[in-house]
Amino acid sequence: MKIISPKNKQPFQRDNTDNATIALNGIIENGNKTLKIIATPINGGVAYEKKVTSTTNEFLTYIRLEKGLYEIKISNNKENASIIIAVGDIYTIIGHSFTVGWGANYCKDERVIIPASSFKDMTNQYYYTDTAFISLKDFSESTATDYLNIKDDIEFWQKRGIWGKLGDLLASKNNCPVAFINAGFGGSTLKQWELSALKQPFAHSFVDSSRRMPIIKLLNVLKYIIPQTGIKRILCIHGDNDMALTNSADEIAQHYKTIIDTARLESNLPNLPFMLATSATDVDNHKGIVDGTLMAIEQNQNVVKGPDIYKYGNEYRLEDKLHLNLEGETKAAEDFAELLVHSTNEPFSLNRDIKMPIVKEKSLLNMFLLFLLAPIIFIVLLLIGTKQVETSD
Repeated sequence: MKIISPKNKQPFQRDNTDNATIALNGIIENGNKTLKIIATPINGGVAYEKKVTSTTNEFLTYIRLEKGLYEIKISNNKENASIIIAVGDIYTIIGHSFTVGWGANYCKDERVIIPASSFKDMTNQYYYTDTAFISLKDFSESTATDYLNIKDDIEFWQKRGIWGKLGDLLASKNNCPVAFINAGFGGSTLKQWELSALKQPFAHSFVDSSRRMPIIKLLNVLKYIIPQTGIKRILCIHGDNDMALTNSADEIAQHYKTIIDTARLESNLPNLPFMLATSATDVDNHKGIVDGTLMAIEQNQNVVKGPDIYKYGNEYRLEDKLHLNLEGETKAAEDFAELLVHSTNEPFSLNRDIKMPIVKEKSLLNMFLLFLLAPIIFIVLLLIGTKQVETSD
């Protein structure tokens, strides 16, 4: 038996009832076509069971699960297969170098999930469609795929980054899995993101506008991964790299608007939620960066304010007085968590729209019962009619 989808450790966005609908698709290689499905919560709870009968060797059925990490086992009289899936919250990350790095060494909770791929060739769809999923705490040279430089990249992503710390906080406080899909692009500016959204060329040493960098990674995540998982919100940290380009709040707000509009339009997700952190150093001389971010939050629907990273002092930054040090990354994780824990905002999820086949199964059952009862009903009606005729006589 082979489970085609979902993938092992695949996350699913919970809805506002803390549930998600999971489509199970696979192939029966041996044995009969009557399947038993058991979804067992790994961290404790009541198991879900279901029996289905497939008409062919390929099966497709649906189950609805509450938030949690589950082992799903599918079996018949001859064989079985199992996977782990996660029902919780899913965030996509965008921004400049502050977003780069997982901070895997600081993540201890197996419920924090990431793609195994770095999407090295960010314009190649197969990196997105073929990626496996792993627990962030297990991120290593043996589990991660297609990182540019195994030793340097893997070690950096293990040691540095906000998301491992944030994942542990959210998984613990919300008591459910959390997944991060990183579409950040170190060294990029808001202006470059806007120009690439508009498909306009610009010159840069490593941000290749001819391949629609840097926004292309986000657009591909939204196109190829999110339809399979759902999403709660996009988390964004930008602004610092634009300080040398502009201090106009209007320009910054327009950059954000174009990015948000493009992401929503090209993904066909018109209400896609965003959270924008305010980030800039030497803010007295770059107030327009912060003001422009606040304008974007106010002017665009379903966009909320993230952490005020611009308020972080030098004690939270490296010697360059720009990039966050470990204490700064910890503070950013704590500040994000304070805004995201027990959020009253309804999670956005494509999976909420999946129609449960239970409805179809019930309708088929009703048709079957009607088929069995039809002769009896006909005889009863015939007898009633006969008696009415006799009475009239």
